[in-house]
Amino acid sequence: MDPIPVSGSGEDRNTKLKTLIQRLNQGEDLESVRADFVRDFESVSVHDIVKAEQGLIDDGLPMQEVQKLCDLHSALFHGKTEAELWAEEEQNAANGAGNNVPEGHPVDVLRRENKALLKIIDHALSALNAGQVSALSDDLKTLRRIGVLYSKKESILMPMLLHHGITGPNNVMWGVDDEIKAEVARLAQTISADTFSSEKTAAEAVLNRMKEMIYKEENIFFPLCLEHLTRDEWLDAYRDLPEMGFVFIDSAPNWTEGDLALAARSETIPETMTDGLLCFPGGKLNMAQLNGLFRVLPIDITFIDEEDINRFFTNEGKVFSRPLSALDRSTYECHPERVKPMVKQLLDDFKSGARDYMEVWTPNDDHPVRVIYAAVRDEKGKYLGAAELVEDFTAVKARFDEKAGRK
Repeated sequence: MDPIPVSGSGEDRNTKLKTLIQRLNQGEDLESVRADFVRDFESVSVHDIVKAEQGLIDDGLPMQEVQKLCDLHSALFHGKTEAELWAEEEQNAANGAGNNVPEGHPVDVLRRENKALLKIIDHALSALNAGQVSALSDDLKTLRRIGVLYSKKESILMPMLLHHGITGPNNVMWGVDDEIKAEVARLAQTISADTFSSEKTAAEAVLNRMKEMIYKEENIFFPLCLEHLTRDEWLDAYRDLPEMGFVFIDSAPNWTEGDLALAARSETIPETMTDGLLCFPGGKLNMAQLNGLFRVLPIDITFIDEEDINRFFTNEGKVFSRPLSALDRSTYECHPERVKPMVKQLLDDFKSGARDYMEVWTPNDDHPVRVIYAAVRDEKGKYLGAAELVEDFTAVKARFDEKAGRK
Protein backbone atom coordinates (compact mmCIF):
# COMPACT_ATOMS: atom_id res chain seq x y z
CA MET A 1 0.00 0.00 0.00
CA ASP A 2 1.34 3.43 -0.91
CA PRO A 3 1.83 5.92 1.94
CA ILE A 4 -1.11 8.25 2.54
CA PRO A 5 -0.32 11.72 1.16
CA VAL A 6 0.65 14.18 3.86
CA SER A 7 -0.99 17.55 4.02
CA GLY A 8 1.36 20.42 4.70
CA SER A 9 5.05 20.77 4.04
CA GLY A 10 7.92 19.01 5.71
CA GLU A 11 8.63 22.30 7.46
CA ASP A 12 5.10 22.28 8.93
CA ARG A 13 5.58 18.72 10.20
CA ASN A 14 8.91 19.64 11.76
CA THR A 15 7.39 22.68 13.47
CA LYS A 16 4.60 20.57 14.95
CA LEU A 17 7.04 17.93 16.14
CA LYS A 18 9.25 20.59 17.74
CA THR A 19 6.19 21.96 19.54
CA LEU A 20 5.41 18.52 20.92
CA ILE A 21 8.99 18.20 22.19
CA GLN A 22 8.77 21.61 23.85
CA ARG A 23 5.56 20.59 25.63
CA LEU A 24 7.23 17.43 26.91
CA ASN A 25 10.21 19.50 28.09
CA GLN A 26 7.86 21.79 29.98
CA GLY A 27 6.54 18.80 31.93
CA GLU A 28 3.18 18.37 30.24
CA ASP A 29 1.56 14.96 30.72
CA LEU A 30 2.69 12.43 28.12
CA GLU A 31 -0.86 11.25 27.38
CA SER A 32 -2.01 14.81 26.68
CA VAL A 33 0.83 15.31 24.18
CA ARG A 34 0.18 11.87 22.72
CA ALA A 35 -3.47 12.76 22.06
CA ASP A 36 -2.46 15.80 20.02
CA PHE A 37 0.19 13.75 18.22
CA VAL A 38 -2.52 11.31 17.12
CA ARG A 39 -4.79 14.15 16.01
CA ASP A 40 -2.11 15.89 13.94
CA PHE A 41 -0.36 12.84 12.51
CA GLU A 42 -3.03 10.15 12.26
CA SER A 43 -2.94 10.18 8.44
CA VAL A 44 0.85 10.31 8.20
CA SER A 45 2.76 7.18 7.29
CA VAL A 46 5.56 5.79 9.42
CA HIS A 47 8.00 6.72 6.67
CA ASP A 48 6.88 10.35 6.80
CA ILE A 49 7.41 10.50 10.56
CA VAL A 50 10.89 9.05 10.08
CA LYS A 51 11.64 11.66 7.43
CA ALA A 52 10.39 14.42 9.70
CA GLU A 53 12.61 13.23 12.55
CA GLN A 54 15.55 13.08 10.15
CA GLY A 55 14.75 16.66 9.17
CA LEU A 56 14.90 17.76 12.79
CA ILE A 57 18.29 16.08 13.18
CA ASP A 58 19.56 17.69 9.98
CA ASP A 59 18.36 21.07 11.28
CA GLY A 60 20.60 20.64 14.30
CA LEU A 61 18.05 19.69 16.97
CA PRO A 62 19.93 17.73 19.67
CA MET A 63 19.48 13.98 19.47
CA GLN A 64 18.28 13.86 23.08
CA GLU A 65 15.38 16.12 22.10
CA VAL A 66 14.33 14.15 19.02
CA GLN A 67 14.60 11.00 21.14
CA LYS A 68 11.61 12.13 23.20
CA LEU A 69 9.37 11.62 20.16
CA CYS A 70 10.12 7.92 20.37
CA ASP A 71 7.66 7.64 23.25
CA LEU A 72 4.89 8.93 20.98
CA HIS A 73 5.39 6.42 18.17
CA SER A 74 3.10 3.79 19.65
CA ALA A 75 0.22 6.19 19.01
CA LEU A 76 0.89 6.48 15.29
CA PHE A 77 -1.90 4.16 14.25
CA HIS A 78 -5.04 6.14 15.11
CA GLY A 79 -4.34 6.27 18.80
CA LYS A 80 -5.04 2.63 19.56
CA THR A 81 -3.98 1.36 22.94
CA GLU A 82 -0.99 -0.91 23.39
CA ALA A 83 -3.34 -3.79 24.24
CA GLU A 84 -5.32 -3.28 21.02
CA LEU A 85 -2.14 -3.05 18.96
CA TRP A 86 -0.69 -6.24 20.41
CA ALA A 87 -3.99 -8.07 19.93
CA GLU A 88 -3.95 -7.08 16.26
CA GLU A 89 -0.32 -8.14 15.91
CA GLU A 90 -1.05 -11.56 17.40
CA GLN A 91 -4.09 -11.98 15.18
CA ASN A 92 -2.06 -11.02 12.10
CA ALA A 93 0.61 -13.53 13.07
CA ALA A 94 -2.03 -16.24 13.48
CA ASN A 95 -3.42 -15.42 10.04
CA GLY A 96 0.03 -15.36 8.48
CA ALA A 97 -0.16 -11.63 7.78
CA GLY A 98 3.03 -9.64 7.92
CA ASN A 99 5.22 -12.73 7.82
CA ASN A 100 6.97 -11.55 4.68
CA VAL A 101 10.29 -13.18 5.52
CA PRO A 102 11.15 -16.90 5.47
CA GLU A 103 11.95 -18.91 8.57
CA GLY A 104 15.44 -18.27 9.87
CA HIS A 105 15.79 -14.91 8.10
CA PRO A 106 17.41 -12.34 10.45
CA VAL A 107 14.12 -10.50 10.88
CA ASP A 108 12.35 -13.78 11.66
CA VAL A 109 14.96 -14.58 14.32
CA LEU A 110 14.65 -11.12 15.89
CA ARG A 111 10.85 -11.39 15.86
CA ARG A 112 11.12 -14.70 17.70
CA GLU A 113 13.40 -13.04 20.24
CA ASN A 114 10.89 -10.21 20.67
CA LYS A 115 8.03 -12.66 21.19
CA ALA A 116 9.97 -14.43 23.94
CA LEU A 117 11.01 -11.08 25.41
CA LEU A 118 7.40 -9.90 25.52
CA LYS A 119 6.41 -12.93 27.60
CA ILE A 120 9.07 -12.08 30.19
CA ILE A 121 7.97 -8.44 30.26
CA ASP A 122 4.32 -9.41 30.74
CA HIS A 123 5.28 -11.83 33.51
CA ALA A 124 7.26 -9.05 35.20
CA LEU A 125 4.32 -6.65 34.93
CA SER A 126 2.02 -9.26 36.44
CA ALA A 127 4.47 -9.82 39.28
CA LEU A 128 4.73 -6.07 39.81
CA ASN A 129 0.96 -5.60 39.94
CA ALA A 130 0.62 -8.53 42.36
CA GLY A 131 3.41 -7.23 44.58
CA GLN A 132 5.51 -10.36 44.01
CA VAL A 133 8.88 -8.73 44.59
CA SER A 134 10.99 -11.89 44.30
CA ALA A 135 9.47 -12.85 40.94
CA LEU A 136 9.85 -9.28 39.67
CA SER A 137 13.48 -9.21 40.78
CA ASP A 138 14.18 -12.48 38.96
CA ASP A 139 12.55 -11.17 35.79
CA LEU A 140 14.53 -7.93 35.91
CA LYS A 141 17.77 -9.89 36.26
CA THR A 142 16.78 -11.92 33.19
CA LEU A 143 15.88 -8.74 31.32
CA ARG A 144 19.36 -7.33 31.85
CA ARG A 145 20.28 -9.45 28.83
CA ILE A 146 18.26 -7.02 26.73
CA GLY A 147 21.55 -5.32 26.01
CA VAL A 148 22.72 -8.31 23.99
CA LEU A 149 19.53 -8.31 21.94
CA TYR A 150 19.72 -4.57 21.33
CA SER A 151 23.36 -5.01 20.30
CA LYS A 152 22.29 -7.29 17.45
CA LYS A 153 20.12 -4.51 16.11
CA GLU A 154 22.66 -1.79 16.79
CA SER A 155 25.86 -3.43 15.60
CA ILE A 156 24.52 -5.41 12.63
CA LEU A 157 21.39 -3.82 11.14
CA MET A 158 21.77 -0.15 12.10
CA PRO A 159 25.12 0.34 10.32
CA MET A 160 23.60 -1.16 7.18
CA LEU A 161 20.65 1.22 7.38
CA LEU A 162 23.05 4.09 7.96
CA HIS A 163 24.92 3.05 4.80
CA HIS A 164 21.69 3.76 2.91
CA GLY A 165 21.52 7.27 4.35
CA ILE A 166 18.88 6.59 7.00
CA THR A 167 20.22 7.98 10.27
CA GLY A 168 17.26 9.30 12.24
CA PRO A 169 15.71 6.02 13.43
CA ASN A 170 19.13 4.64 14.28
CA ASN A 171 20.23 7.48 16.51
CA VAL A 172 16.88 8.03 18.19
CA MET A 173 16.26 4.33 18.83
CA TRP A 174 19.83 3.70 20.00
CA GLY A 175 19.51 6.46 22.58
CA VAL A 176 16.30 4.99 23.97
CA ASP A 177 17.91 1.53 24.02
CA ASP A 178 20.71 2.93 26.19
CA GLU A 179 18.23 4.46 28.62
CA ILE A 180 16.30 1.20 28.88
CA LYS A 181 19.46 -0.85 29.47
CA ALA A 182 20.70 1.52 32.17
CA GLU A 183 17.36 1.58 33.99
CA VAL A 184 16.87 -2.20 33.86
CA ALA A 185 20.41 -2.71 35.19
CA ARG A 186 19.75 -0.24 38.00
CA LEU A 187 16.43 -1.79 39.00
CA ALA A 188 17.82 -5.32 38.86
CA GLN A 189 20.28 -4.27 41.57
CA THR A 190 18.03 -2.09 43.72
CA ILE A 191 14.56 -3.70 43.68
CA SER A 192 13.73 -5.42 46.96
CA ALA A 193 10.95 -5.67 49.51
CA ASP A 194 12.31 -2.51 51.14
CA THR A 195 12.48 -0.48 47.92
CA PHE A 196 9.44 -1.91 46.10
CA SER A 197 7.05 0.92 46.93
CA SER A 198 9.53 3.62 45.86
CA GLU A 199 10.68 1.78 42.71
CA LYS A 200 7.33 0.42 41.53
CA THR A 201 6.56 3.35 39.23
CA ALA A 202 10.04 3.27 37.69
CA ALA A 203 9.83 -0.49 37.11
CA GLU A 204 6.44 -0.22 35.43
CA ALA A 205 7.68 2.62 33.24
CA VAL A 206 10.75 0.79 31.94
CA LEU A 207 8.83 -2.42 31.32
CA ASN A 208 6.32 -0.49 29.23
CA ARG A 209 9.14 1.29 27.38
CA MET A 210 10.54 -2.12 26.47
CA LYS A 211 7.14 -3.15 25.10
CA GLU A 212 6.96 0.02 23.08
CA MET A 213 10.46 -0.59 21.71
CA ILE A 214 9.35 -4.01 20.50
CA TYR A 215 6.42 -2.39 18.74
CA LYS A 216 8.64 0.23 17.13
CA GLU A 217 11.06 -2.42 15.91
CA GLU A 218 8.27 -4.52 14.43
CA ASN A 219 6.42 -1.66 12.77
CA ILE A 220 9.10 0.90 11.94
CA PHE A 221 12.64 -0.44 12.14
CA PHE A 222 12.25 -3.90 10.57
CA PRO A 223 10.08 -2.60 7.69
CA LEU A 224 12.72 0.07 6.96
CA CYS A 225 15.42 -2.60 6.91
CA LEU A 226 13.38 -4.86 4.65
CA GLU A 227 12.80 -1.96 2.29
CA HIS A 228 16.41 -0.79 2.01
CA LEU A 229 18.84 -3.62 2.79
CA THR A 230 20.19 -5.63 -0.14
CA ARG A 231 20.26 -9.41 -0.43
CA ASP A 232 24.00 -9.44 0.29
CA GLU A 233 23.46 -7.33 3.39
CA TRP A 234 20.84 -9.76 4.68
CA LEU A 235 23.27 -12.60 4.06
CA ASP A 236 25.90 -10.72 6.05
CA ALA A 237 23.40 -10.20 8.86
CA TYR A 238 22.47 -13.90 8.84
CA ARG A 239 26.15 -14.83 8.98
CA ASP A 240 26.90 -12.44 11.86
CA LEU A 241 23.84 -12.91 14.11
CA PRO A 242 25.05 -16.22 15.65
CA GLU A 243 28.20 -14.44 16.83
CA MET A 244 26.24 -13.03 19.79
CA GLY A 245 24.21 -16.17 20.43
CA PHE A 246 20.54 -16.40 21.27
CA VAL A 247 19.22 -14.21 24.06
CA PHE A 248 15.65 -15.06 25.07
CA ILE A 249 15.17 -18.09 22.79
CA ASP A 250 17.08 -21.34 22.78
CA SER A 251 17.25 -21.83 19.02
CA ALA A 252 15.87 -20.70 15.68
CA PRO A 253 15.42 -22.44 12.33
CA ASN A 254 18.05 -22.08 9.65
CA TRP A 255 17.41 -19.82 6.69
CA THR A 256 17.67 -22.29 3.83
CA GLU A 257 18.33 -19.72 1.12
CA GLY A 258 20.90 -18.02 3.34
CA ASP A 259 22.77 -21.26 4.02
CA LEU A 260 22.95 -22.06 0.31
CA ALA A 261 24.11 -18.57 -0.61
CA LEU A 262 26.78 -18.49 2.11
CA ALA A 263 27.99 -21.93 1.06
CA ALA A 264 28.34 -20.67 -2.51
CA ARG A 265 30.28 -17.69 -1.21
CA SER A 266 32.72 -19.91 0.65
CA GLU A 267 33.44 -21.85 -2.52
CA THR A 268 34.59 -18.68 -4.25
CA ILE A 269 38.37 -18.36 -4.21
CA PRO A 270 39.11 -15.19 -2.25
CA GLU A 271 41.40 -12.53 -3.62
CA THR A 272 44.71 -12.32 -1.78
CA MET A 273 45.46 -8.79 -2.92
CA THR A 274 43.31 -6.04 -4.41
CA ASP A 275 44.53 -2.56 -5.34
CA GLY A 276 47.66 -3.06 -3.26
CA LEU A 277 45.70 -4.21 -0.22
CA LEU A 278 46.14 -7.58 1.49
CA CYS A 279 42.74 -9.28 1.74
CA PHE A 280 41.70 -11.08 4.92
CA PRO A 281 38.36 -12.57 5.99
CA GLY A 282 38.05 -9.66 8.43
CA GLY A 283 38.96 -6.87 6.03
CA LYS A 284 41.82 -5.36 4.02
CA LEU A 285 45.10 -3.72 5.03
CA ASN A 286 48.05 -2.31 3.16
CA MET A 287 51.54 -3.43 4.14
CA ALA A 288 52.29 -0.29 6.17
CA GLN A 289 49.11 -0.72 8.17
CA LEU A 290 49.85 -4.38 8.82
CA ASN A 291 53.38 -3.63 10.01
CA GLY A 292 52.07 -0.85 12.22
CA LEU A 293 49.47 -3.18 13.69
CA PHE A 294 52.10 -5.78 14.58
CA ARG A 295 54.16 -3.10 16.31
CA VAL A 296 51.38 -2.15 18.73
CA LEU A 297 50.29 -5.70 19.63
CA PRO A 298 51.38 -6.48 23.22
CA ILE A 299 52.59 -9.89 22.13
CA ASP A 300 55.54 -11.46 20.32
CA ILE A 301 54.63 -13.76 17.43
CA THR A 302 56.66 -16.43 15.70
CA PHE A 303 55.37 -18.48 12.77
CA ILE A 304 56.90 -21.81 11.74
CA ASP A 305 55.65 -23.24 8.45
CA GLU A 306 54.53 -26.79 7.67
CA GLU A 307 58.15 -27.80 7.00
CA ASP A 308 59.26 -26.54 10.44
CA ILE A 309 61.05 -23.51 8.98
CA ASN A 310 61.04 -20.17 10.83
CA ARG A 311 59.25 -17.85 8.42
CA PHE A 312 58.15 -14.82 10.41
CA PHE A 313 58.31 -13.11 13.79
CA THR A 314 57.53 -9.89 15.58
CA ASN A 315 59.52 -9.14 18.70
CA GLU A 316 58.36 -5.78 20.02
CA GLY A 317 58.11 -7.08 23.59
CA LYS A 318 61.55 -8.72 23.39
CA VAL A 319 60.63 -11.29 26.02
CA PHE A 320 62.91 -13.75 24.24
CA SER A 321 65.62 -12.92 21.73
CA ARG A 322 64.65 -13.27 18.09
CA PRO A 323 67.68 -12.71 15.80
CA LEU A 324 66.80 -12.05 12.18
CA SER A 325 69.36 -14.66 11.17
CA ALA A 326 66.96 -17.32 12.51
CA LEU A 327 64.53 -16.64 9.67
CA ASP A 328 64.32 -19.22 6.86
CA ARG A 329 66.15 -21.77 9.01
CA SER A 330 64.87 -24.94 10.61
CA THR A 331 63.35 -24.26 13.99
CA TYR A 332 65.36 -27.16 15.41
CA GLU A 333 68.55 -25.22 14.71
CA CYS A 334 67.31 -22.55 17.13
CA HIS A 335 66.81 -24.87 20.12
CA PRO A 336 69.31 -26.68 22.37
CA GLU A 337 69.62 -30.46 22.07
CA ARG A 338 67.70 -31.16 25.26
CA VAL A 339 64.66 -29.23 23.97
CA LYS A 340 64.59 -30.50 20.37
CA PRO A 341 62.72 -33.76 21.16
CA MET A 342 59.94 -31.82 22.91
CA VAL A 343 59.67 -29.35 20.04
CA LYS A 344 59.50 -32.18 17.50
CA GLN A 345 56.85 -34.03 19.49
CA LEU A 346 54.72 -30.90 19.74
CA LEU A 347 54.96 -30.14 16.00
CA ASP A 348 54.26 -33.79 15.15
CA ASP A 349 51.15 -33.63 17.34
CA PHE A 350 50.02 -30.48 15.57
CA LYS A 351 50.52 -32.11 12.15
CA SER A 352 48.67 -35.29 13.12
CA GLY A 353 45.84 -33.43 14.81
CA ALA A 354 46.59 -35.02 18.18
CA ARG A 355 46.57 -31.54 19.64
CA ASP A 356 46.02 -27.95 18.52
CA TYR A 357 47.16 -25.91 21.50
CA MET A 358 49.57 -25.83 24.41
CA GLU A 359 50.00 -23.12 27.03
CA VAL A 360 53.03 -22.66 29.28
CA TRP A 361 53.59 -20.14 32.11
CA THR A 362 56.95 -19.24 33.55
CA PRO A 363 57.29 -20.26 37.22
CA ASN A 364 58.38 -16.75 38.26
CA ASP A 365 55.41 -15.10 40.05
CA ASP A 366 57.07 -11.67 39.96
CA HIS A 367 57.67 -11.86 36.22
CA PRO A 368 54.86 -13.98 34.73
CA VAL A 369 55.17 -14.79 31.03
CA ARG A 370 52.66 -16.81 29.06
CA VAL A 371 53.70 -18.77 25.98
CA ILE A 372 51.03 -20.22 23.69
CA TYR A 373 51.83 -22.76 21.00
CA ALA A 374 49.02 -23.18 18.49
CA ALA A 375 48.52 -25.16 15.29
CA VAL A 376 47.66 -22.94 12.33
CA ARG A 377 45.22 -24.48 9.85
CA ASP A 378 43.23 -23.27 6.86
CA GLU A 379 39.43 -23.25 6.73
CA LYS A 380 39.44 -26.90 5.65
CA GLY A 381 41.71 -27.99 8.48
CA LYS A 382 44.90 -28.38 6.46
CA TYR A 383 48.00 -27.82 8.59
CA LEU A 384 49.86 -24.67 7.60
CA GLY A 385 52.33 -24.37 10.44
CA ALA A 386 52.58 -23.39 14.08
CA ALA A 387 52.51 -20.12 15.98
CA GLU A 388 54.32 -19.22 19.18
CA LEU A 389 52.70 -16.33 21.05
CA VAL A 390 54.60 -14.78 23.95
CA GLU A 391 53.24 -12.16 26.32
CA ASP A 392 54.75 -10.64 29.45
CA PHE A 393 52.13 -10.18 32.18
CA THR A 394 54.35 -8.41 34.72
CA ALA A 395 52.66 -5.03 34.25
CA VAL A 396 49.21 -6.63 34.19
CA LYS A 397 49.87 -8.46 37.46
CA ALA A 398 51.17 -5.27 39.06
CA ARG A 399 48.03 -3.44 38.02
CA PHE A 400 45.74 -6.10 39.48
CA ASP A 401 47.81 -6.21 42.67
CA GLU A 402 47.46 -2.45 42.96
CA LYS A 403 43.69 -2.64 42.49
CA ALA A 404 43.42 -5.40 45.08
CA GLY A 405 45.64 -3.54 47.55
CA ARG A 406 48.35 -6.17 47.43
CA LYS A 407 52.03 -5.29 47.66
